[in-house]
Amino acid sequence: MKNVLFIVYYFPPMGGSGVQRPLKFAKYLRDFGWNPIIICPEPGAYHTFDESLLQEVEDLNLEVHRVEANTPFHRTGQSPREVKVSGTIAKILRWFSTFFFIPDNKRSWIEPGLEKALELVKEKDIDAVFASGPPHSNLMLAQQLKEQTGIPVVMDLRDDWVESHLIKYPTVWHKKKMEQLEIDTLTKANALLTINEEIAGSITSRVLKEVEVIGHGYDPEDFESAGEMASGSPQKLKFLYSGTFYPESTPESFLKAVHRLLKHNPELKESIELQFQGGLNSKHWKVIHELDLTSIVLDFGYVDHDLAVKNLMNADVLWLNIGQKKNPEIISLGKTSEYFATKKPILGLVPEGSAKTMLEKYGKAFIADPYDITEIAGQLSAIVECYQKDNWPEHSDEVVESYNRKKLTGKLAHMLDEISVQ
Repeated sequence: MKNVLFIVYYFPPMGGSGVQRPLKFAKYLRDFGWNPIIICPEPGAYHTFDESLLQEVEDLNLEVHRVEANTPFHRTGQSPREVKVSGTIAKILRWFSTFFFIPDNKRSWIEPGLEKALELVKEKDIDAVFASGPPHSNLMLAQQLKEQTGIPVVMDLRDDWVESHLIKYPTVWHKKKMEQLEIDTLTKANALLTINEEIAGSITSRVLKEVEVIGHGYDPEDFESAGEMASGSPQKLKFLYSGTFYPESTPESFLKAVHRLLKHNPELKESIELQFQGGLNSKHWKVIHELDLTSIVLDFGYVDHDLAVKNLMNADVLWLNIGQKKNPEIISLGKTSEYFATKKPILGLVPEGSAKTMLEKYGKAFIADPYDITEIAGQLSAIVECYQKDNWPEHSDEVVESYNRKKLTGKLAHMLDEISVQ
């Protein structure tokens, strides 16, 4: 069996969607002849930790090497430590980070990470390297490792680099610097990988290099073991939003549309429940109170991934929202594939682009502009009618199966096979 060195930053006990892609690749690669050896920083300060994902790492007996890093998140004393910040503070910190740290505020882990990686190369028979970003510092680390060892590298981008919807450049100089860093790093890769065609095209246009696409996925074993679980109110139409909200992508449009629906159909208030897992902040609750929806909202807060999947299976309708103002057409949320795995109806508040295309192919979707309250309310009415008649649109089993993480890992294994024999 060949060995592949995984260079990642987000890894259990950290939680969230950025953790699951490398974890699930690592889980299934052995089925395709590749043994993953993971190198990552000690967790440091972070907003969510997930014991169920950490247990999965232990159950899989994955070889994980944790490095003492020196990022701003590792200078806070305790490690790991859960840190929550408000939306305003998060926005200020993001600006500060973008101004003073290029490509990101994780770059100070490159030096100790490279030192450990070189040590592992001497100890193990490493045939290939897989590095996933963001943070894009991981990709720079992999580039330096390749330059010193010649070991082939797959660089995986879970988001666009220069045109990321999460980056707002403070000056033209910052963007130019990032553009050059992107080219210097990605052109050294033996293979490039990303999550959708839109991001692939964007990166290719700048680095003039082919980019493969392997989307986010779902782990079938997570859903097989989820079973049925009673959460929320029985005999109610349960809408569930899974995940956190970005500052520019809030539940406000959805909540206003529900308010409008109930204003015209007040009897529905006794038969609808709005569920959230990932956490609502004070601004969200303020809108909920103002719209008189408090009695029908159930907030699970952040839950570990195993419980999150159970809640997905227990809901009637799942909904997602993309309201970011910068390049929303390239965003395809990781939760979408897990929504598909449930085979349940999905309300998609999305613009034209990757996410909308995914939902249209899935079939069992109700799609509206994320800012059009009237259109969203109309789709809610259509959902209520389908629920009452138990007559839903059909989903595509073929599309659902195409997001199976085991199959997606087979594609990554093929890429590793190809670069390791070059």
